[in-house]
Amino acid sequence: MKTKGVVASSMILAGSLLTTYNGVGRGWTATLVALIGFVIFMIGLSRFKPELDEKGKGAVGLLFIAAIIGVVAMFFGLIPVIGGIVSFILMIAVVVMQIIGYSKLKGSATIGIEGASGANLLLFSIVVLFVGAIFGIIPGVGRFIQPLFGLGALFMIVFGWLRVQKGFIGEVTMNVHSISYIMAGMLLQLGSTAASGWGVSLAAGLGFVMYLMGLTKLKETLDETGKAAVRLILIAVYIGLAASVIDFIASLSMPEPTFSFKGADPGIWERIASLAFIASFVVSLIGFVKLKESPLLGAAGKSGVTLIIISMALAIAASLFSGFVPIGGGFITSIFSIGGLFLVLFGWLNIQEALAEKI
Repeated sequence: MKTKGVVASSMILAGSLLTTYNGVGRGWTATLVALIGFVIFMIGLSRFKPELDEKGKGAVGLLFIAAIIGVVAMFFGLIPVIGGIVSFILMIAVVVMQIIGYSKLKGSATIGIEGASGANLLLFSIVVLFVGAIFGIIPGVGRFIQPLFGLGALFMIVFGWLRVQKGFIGEVTMNVHSISYIMAGMLLQLGSTAASGWGVSLAAGLGFVMYLMGLTKLKETLDETGKAAVRLILIAVYIGLAASVIDFIASLSMPEPTFSFKGADPGIWERIASLAFIASFVVSLIGFVKLKESPLLGAAGKSGVTLIIISMALAIAASLFSGFVPIGGGFITSIFSIGGLFLVLFGWLNIQEALAEKI
């Protein structure tokens, strides 16, 4: 099993997913989540590159340079007027390099036909994101139109990298590919807690669906203890889906986020959504405690589950602050949620690596 390549491609998936948050959500937290995504994306690319053939290596090299320019562009974007112009010019360079990079990746024999179809999706996602960015600079309507393009690109990015990973892995006896679905789903879920806006609420809904798909696939490959744990986590996912619908309703009347310690008093829909998310996270936490008992995971896998358990505790705390604490609630929620993103990412990477080594 190509364990290093599997874990590296999962990091790329996670990083590329998080970088899209700047076009989906609103506020300083969406920008911070996107910056974290760029770092994870670059680490994943550097680890994935040695696993590919020459065409693949050339493609990944271009994508790495594009990611660095993308980070610089985001920083310039924080500067009013002039910074925005420089950022836009830099992003054009990023788009061109990514289009060339993904076009080259399509020709890599290492990822096969399945991976090439994924590269096509990734190529199209870049165009969609760029068009969304153009609409984003239109005063008034840009705020509502850009997230639609961002959500479309997010969908293509997630399933594009999943196909690249599947093409790289090939047929395996254990469904480690399902871990990537679960990880992406949880990152979308926690990312929506960190950021704000109706766009990220819809992204969370997509996250729960992916989480559900991954857990369903993973359950069949586990022992009885693991299956019982996954059944509990599946219940949590259904509760989370309901919470996402309520959160979307709440987000429609949510004010523009600011870097402030004191926020507006949570409304009734926000409180209901927070209670539903708390219920989902509590049931998930119990499920992951049970999953830790599965002998199939080994020491490395169990350490990954421990990280996820901690992330669930942070998510519960974040939801409490989000829905019930007007002073400092939004700021603390964002900090807890961003911490949870890291724990979820590295927790599932540990589990995936542990399962991959058993093949």
